[in-house]
Formats: sequence, C-alpha cells, structure tokens
Amino acid sequence: MKEFIYLFRGGKTTEASDEQLKAHESAWDEWMDRLEDDGVLIDGLPMKSEIVMITKDGANVHGMDDEYSVTGYLIIETEDMDAAVSMAQDCPIFQFEGTIEVRALESHLDDLHDDDDDDGFTDVEP
Repeated sequence: MKEFIYLFRGGKTTEASDEQLKAHESAWDEWMDRLEDDGVLIDGLPMKSEIVMITKDGANVHGMDDEYSVTGYLIIETEDMDAAVSMAQDCPIFQFEGTIEVRALESHLDDLHDDDDDDGFTDVEP
C-alpha cells in the first residue's frame, strides 16, 4: 500500500444558500465516511483562510484569494495512483468548482526496520 495526498483547491461555499450548504456538508460527511469505512483514510483537515507566504525576503500575510489556494487536504492509503484518482472522482468539492491535486507521498520509513523499542524507528548509532 502507498500513501497519497489530496490537495483541495477552491470549492468555496461563500455564495451557497443555507440549504445548499447543508446538503454540501452532508455530501462531505458521506464521502469521508465511505473513505473511512473502506479503510483508506489516514488524516485530513480543512484549512483556514489566512495564508502566510514566506520567501527569502520575509513573510507576507494574505487571505485565500483565488481558486488555486489550498483549502484542505486528505492523506489516504491505497494500492496505486489509479486507485487514488478513482476514489477522488465523486468528491463533493466538484459541486462548487473545486479541484483536487493527487500526489504520491515519499516515504523514508519504507527502508527502516523496527528495533522493538516501541518508537517505530530503527535507532541510529553515532
């Protein structure tokens, strides 16, 4: 099994009516429950609207102002990229013109072997 991240962009619901918002939240709950029931959901959260962009020249604070801003993420575990893409196809973010970037996650842990000291990592001697 491999880990993948869904980076959600856009999909803002600020223009939605109360009824649309309620239905949209319900659709998200159902979709997330399905991922959890399938045993693929590892983690995920929506993101707040304040963004701090940091460059070598300093930090600039601003809000999410375009459809390319990341609005949330999920980490899933599945067989391959095709399966990860397939699971994303019925995500509710598309109801409000959002998009999903699907990326495989690198894992440096694949090469480590547990040394049975309950921390999950191999100890490295200096």
